Amino acid sequence: MQSLTLRSFFIIPLAIFLANCSSAKVKTTSASAANDFSFTSSDLNDCKNIDARHLCLEAKAIDRELAVDAAPAVSNNVLIEAAVVTNADYARCVADLQCDANSYYKPGDSRANAASPALGLNIEATLRYCAWAGGRLPTLAELKAGAAHTDFQKSAFAEWSNSWQLSPGASCTVKNKNICEPANPLGICSGVFPCDKSLKLKKTFNPNTNETAAIAYATKTQLAFRCASDNNPPTQAPPWMLKNPPAPLGDPGPLSAKERELLQNLEATDTLNKPICKAKYTSPAHCKDPVTYFTPNESQNYFFAPYIRNLGGGYAGVAADANYSYIALAKSRFVWLFDFDVNINALHRIIRAFVVESPSVADFLAKFEKRNSKAALDILAKYYSERSDLDFIQQVYRNNAPNLLKHYRMSARADAKQGDFGWLRHAENYRYIRLLYTQDRIAIVPGDMLKDKSMRSIGKAAKALGVPIRVYYPSNAEEFWDYSTNDANYKRNVLSLPFDEASITFRSVHEYPWHPAWRKGFKGFWHYVVHGAYNYQKKLLLPHYDFMDYFKMYRVVSKERADFSTIEIPAAIPKGILEQDR
Repeated sequence: MQSLTLRSFFIIPLAIFLANCSSAKVKTTSASAANDFSFTSSDLNDCKNIDARHLCLEAKAIDRELAVDAAPAVSNNVLIEAAVVTNADYARCVADLQCDANSYYKPGDSRANAASPALGLNIEATLRYCAWAGGRLPTLAELKAGAAHTDFQKSAFAEWSNSWQLSPGASCTVKNKNICEPANPLGICSGVFPCDKSLKLKKTFNPNTNETAAIAYATKTQLAFRCASDNNPPTQAPPWMLKNPPAPLGDPGPLSAKERELLQNLEATDTLNKPICKAKYTSPAHCKDPVTYFTPNESQNYFFAPYIRNLGGGYAGVAADANYSYIALAKSRFVWLFDFDVNINALHRIIRAFVVESPSVADFLAKFEKRNSKAALDILAKYYSERSDLDFIQQVYRNNAPNLLKHYRMSARADAKQGDFGWLRHAENYRYIRLLYTQDRIAIVPGDMLKDKSMRSIGKAAKALGVPIRVYYPSNAEEFWDYSTNDANYKRNVLSLPFDEASITFRSVHEYPWHPAWRKGFKGFWHYVVHGAYNYQKKLLLPHYDFMDYFKMYRVVSKERADFSTIEIPAAIPKGILEQDR
């Protein structure tokens, strides 16, 4: 197979996109953040090929309701359901274990029949339903624009919107200015639920009278609702890769000299000089966890396997050897492994040298045995004699070889529940990782996700190579940060990565508050999340997506497990963007 360059992956700079597509306008938290992001050529959402369930609202129609003239106001055209959600619709969500049973109706209530609007649900219940249905709750402006559409079906009831009402006595600060001046497409707080503790009122809209009101978001009353979506098609389950798994990928060929230079020699990398935190097992923005995680503490990583298999493209990820299991399944072509822990970077260099020198898993494991330590140290010297940190790399090996050997032996054991997951468990996975290392397709990068060089340089390199980052793995680091305020580096870093509709990011988060209270079933320490990466970026363009927990309102929890969720993964992707389909 020839060396891979994804010539058909085109990206459109934001300024050009806005100039040429008047219906696709973006309000972002800052111009600099916007300049880091590029729309894909397919993401025009131009009101074509809309399913019968939805109406397409052009951006200009919503702008009129917001009294906005020419100023950027919405991220794109919006799909809105033509009819309100019925009791039968909501019952399907309950049966799918995504929604709580509606306790609003009393026995014999005629309003409870299947064809009638679902009433009596509080705002959180409606958000959960809309996420399951592939969208979100519409804003007040979207409901008003929809009501003017000839095919908009009005019920006899007023409807919930996802627009907040400023609570009496709420004050404005520089940090929460958007609460008082909601100059963004999704209104105050970008519609995030929950948002500011002073906001407790949601706006409602009666399409029959055009009257608006505001009531407490926890209220259960005679209100109907419908859903909207920023994506076409909407993101309802099952995700595209479960319906139509990508075909297997063959091996890539050798890199060209230019490709190797772009991959291995980034424009700039971060200086790793963060002070050590006093507390263990935490990763705040200002310091580094004193614990190095040489081995993963996430026991259910194989959940991710069906969502990344044969995605190809580029891979960017942090942490230790779990990355190799993901890379082998994804058949990634260009790989950037980065971390702000110098010990982890040293570990990757150890793995690289030993993998290249080891034709089999057994040979690799042997290099961590005490009787082979001198030969192993000689191998490290052979590969890194010109590096100033050779002594440090060798010391990391000496200090950790016994524990690493124990971990790697366990990782190499057969495990039926993990299937084809595991880079040491299956000879084919190991062979593929060895191929990538022998071809110099894996770059080991010092990188701090909260600094401004390494991740953006990875993004620039991927764009120059013409390759989308198809898999992005931040482990659980994101849950510790407020990363979406103005020009926060992490937000800009993520926006700089060239994702497309087939790209995914996956992460672990702590069990609270992600495990659903309304669901029984296994709930371990971690909650595992797979997220449509391109849709993740589009949310980051908006203000007030400040914390990972704010994305919880878009999750769909697995029917089988209460500790696994998906967020806004497309139901279908454009034809021809996968390498296998070209």
